[in-house]
Amino acid sequence: MKQKRSCSNCINGTSISINSDILCRINGAVSPDYACMRHRFMPEPKAVKSEVTKCIECEYFLVEAYNPDGDSTIGLCQLLTHRQFDGGLKKACSKFIKKAKTNIS
Repeated sequence: MKQKRSCSNCINGTSISINSDILCRINGAVSPDYACMRHRFMPEPKAVKSEVTKCIECEYFLVEAYNPDGDSTIGLCQLLTHRQFDGGLKKACSKFIKKAKTNIS
């Protein structure tokens, strides 16, 4: 659907809190449906990552096979460290590669 040009969706306009008018950098106070020749649409917001990736979801994260506490998120990273940490709490690094799902039948 194509947007209609108006000062309410222009990058140069700011809404005035007192009434429904728009304060334009170029023309001053104008009505919200006014559109001048210098109208520029506001850029679309970038899509935000809906889910934050964790180390436990990475291909390089190795979960410890035996854990006395019964917690299956403790392990270590093959690439970056040799000490154990909780992969469910730590955010993934820049070398993150999503684990391939394995089908067990």
